[in-house]
Amino acid sequence: MKKFLLLIASAVFTINVNAQNILAQYDFTGYNGLATSVAPGWTVTNNDSTTGPTLTFYSTSGFCGASCPAYKFNITGAAVISPTFANATQVRFYMKGNGTIKPNPFTVYSTTNGTTWNPVQVYNPVPSTAAIYYVPLTAADIQVKFEYVKDSSGYNVGLDDIVIADGPLATSNLASSDLVSINPTISKGIIYVNSSSIALNNVVVSVSNLLGKELKRANFKSVSSLTPINLSDLPDGIYIVKLKSSTAELTRRIILSR
Repeated sequence: MKKFLLLIASAVFTINVNAQNILAQYDFTGYNGLATSVAPGWTVTNNDSTTGPTLTFYSTSGFCGASCPAYKFNITGAAVISPTFANATQVRFYMKGNGTIKPNPFTVYSTTNGTTWNPVQVYNPVPSTAAIYYVPLTAADIQVKFEYVKDSSGYNVGLDDIVIADGPLATSNLASSDLVSINPTISKGIIYVNSSSIALNNVVVSVSNLLGKELKRANFKSVSSLTPINLSDLPDGIYIVKLKSSTAELTRRIILSR
């Protein structure tokens, strides 16, 4: 019986996957630090092909997304700006901080008129663990901008694999550990929702028994690292915990055992 319980405690990561259209994308293929190598329609405000700290691209595996190169933010005010698009619902991208973590803000902006930029998401500090990030957009947005504010500490940021798309917000290519987790799977009464690499807003967490009857429900305006969920009032047994937000869904089987 013990082995059976451990087996069914494994995570089931479910995602709404529906058809999407890619409106703009950039994986920095061919970018070599020269302005002339920037993809058509995209704007990169800081370009440098020399070696050392001024180099504006990564070419080593572990610093890039699916493949190298990746863009390297290494000065304050450097920005990557997308071409214009219409009716997008999200932008997703690879990001990784490199060096000793410092509280330097990396901001994703959107604009509805090409002039006024509105912050959509701020990461401060940027984690040093590589991850894919998803940021929701509105139908009125026509461009996005990525900008980094850096001090003299040497903490740089890699950006890669930018995809701007329409359709439902989908995160089908994210591993659960990159997005959000619910732990521990065997608990004495307290479990934790942990979101370290993506903003989770308008979050609903529901707890049901194996017959599908909902026993508890919690609503959060937003979820950050290690948000506790108290299940101490429920008897020992197996439960289904479902999390749903504007950007992700997660279902996990939890065992309460005291």
